[in-house]
Amino acid sequence: MRKILFIAAAVAGFSVSAAAQDLRLPGQINLFISPCGEPFEGPKNEPYPIVAWFNGADANHDGKLDVDEMRNDAARFFKTLDRNGDGVIDSQEVTFYEYKIVPEILAPPSGALSTGIVRVALQTPGDVAPVSPESPGSNDIYKEQLNPNQGAVFFSLFREPEPVRSADRNFDYKISLQEFLSLSDRHFKALDVMNQGFLTLADLPKTAAERQSKAHR
Repeated sequence: MRKILFIAAAVAGFSVSAAAQDLRLPGQINLFISPCGEPFEGPKNEPYPIVAWFNGADANHDGKLDVDEMRNDAARFFKTLDRNGDGVIDSQEVTFYEYKIVPEILAPPSGALSTGIVRVALQTPGDVAPVSPESPGSNDIYKEQLNPNQGAVFFSLFREPEPVRSADRNFDYKISLQEFLSLSDRHFKALDVMNQGFLTLADLPKTAAERQSKAHR
């Protein structure tokens, strides 16, 4: 389906970003961007794609996602992103991710992805706090700094406009597997609010895209 989107956009004379922006409108496919940045799509009449991600990451299919399963899921996608297999995700591979794998994160109003304020916001202690419109107080700084539709935020569980880039904690434009897995650990800790040591599908907050489309799980 994603390849069809690219072809259709090219034939129609529109940019990929313009076509991607339409995904935010009712009547189109549903999109979920996993904590490690992987896109999952599904028709509107099927369960929201967070279900497909969760079921795939839940390797033993016990209905519970533990920290190791989440790390393994991140490590699997890291290999996809590391196109030359050198053990790091470099700037060219990040660009490929942004333009070819998840072009939706570049669609307006996401034009400020590379600006300093976004990059700094991603590195603050609260950068992995899940998106939750019900959470009081602690969310205010992000509401001020980040458009709720910016980048991947609309489709994901976290306030990370660019979920792959946000693993680059030292700003050297190279993301190692360890950095990628460390971000996965922070994601798990942020989502495991009850300190159960595992996550269920019901534990996960709804993305803005899921709420808007009134999708079911």
